[in-house]
Amino acid sequence: MMSLKTIVLVGVSAVIIAGIGGMLFCLPFLFSSRIEDLVGAGFPFVGGAILAGSGLIALAISLKTDKGEKLTIVD
Repeated sequence: MMSLKTIVLVGVSAVIIAGIGGMLFCLPFLFSSRIEDLVGAGFPFVGGAILAGSGLIALAISLKTDKGEKLTIVD
């Protein structure tokens, strides 16, 4: 059975990958000269950035250790 820390790390990794993927998907549309493309790609790009940023924050919190404790990713 997987520990809670492993489940959190898998979930956080999925969120970060989804955020980066969303940003990369919208990136070509941000170079368009049409305002509809800019607006249509701008909101998902910001959403992907929020997903990636919140995933990084969750990863930092889940890997936080106490003083003197060694860092282990998988128990």
